Amino acid sequence: MKQWNGLLKKEWVTLKWPLLVSALLGIIVMSFVPHLIANIFGLEVHVFEVVLVICFIWAGASVLAPVIALFIMLEREMKRPDVWFHSTASIFKLVGAKAFFASLIGAVGLLIPTLVLAVQHVLFSSTMATFDDLFFFGSIFIVMIFAVSIIFMSIGFFFWVIDRLMKPYLKGFSIVATIIIFLVASRLYSLFVLSELYEKLILIGPIDLMKIKNPKINVDFIYLEHAETFFYTGEIVFDIFFTFIMFIIAAVLFEKKVRL
Repeated sequence: MKQWNGLLKKEWVTLKWPLLVSALLGIIVMSFVPHLIANIFGLEVHVFEVVLVICFIWAGASVLAPVIALFIMLEREMKRPDVWFHSTASIFKLVGAKAFFASLIGAVGLLIPTLVLAVQHVLFSSTMATFDDLFFFGSIFIVMIFAVSIIFMSIGFFFWVIDRLMKPYLKGFSIVATIIIFLVASRLYSLFVLSELYEKLILIGPIDLMKIKNPKINVDFIYLEHAETFFYTGEIVFDIFFTFIMFIIAAVLFEKKVRL
């Protein structure tokens, strides 16, 4: 545990100030820019609607925060790999600590617009939608974004290792080869998702969120009715398994081929 805490503390000390400045700028932008936009352009909409749009854009962009943070931390270490690899920690701890810290960055990146949105909703008493509706559907959106960001981070780490494996042979062209492999793999995966096999084996155990929530949402006193919103238990399990396996394979390859 001390070793794990030490690895996390190292990442925090290195990235503390850039992260704090970024968080402060994000709060300022999402809190005050919507009011400036509404006043300067004389928009005939409630300022909360502008806040909502900006916060959702920020949250959507946060899907890339973990993978970018992980790339930055890995590339920093690869400048002096002899120092990094001199540690007695296993490759799973070395990379896992960075992945965990990157995940925390992604989580905080999603928490900031959520808190700003909640405060703005309370301060300006928007009638655009009830707080319960915003909380329910906003929570689903945030959880989905975070889950996708973790999947992106795992896939990104895998292809980063692939690039490192090819770099000694292809030099600067390794990134081009990695992109081509990524595009081919993405195409094959999309074909698998559309296949009958995927439908039979993965799309099982449907959960309809509308059965636990009134599908009619009050938006400016107009009721919008949502269609069926299904999540599949099988797909969730498959995504978790796929993400875990991709990370393990990448870590093992990194240990055997790159670290040596």
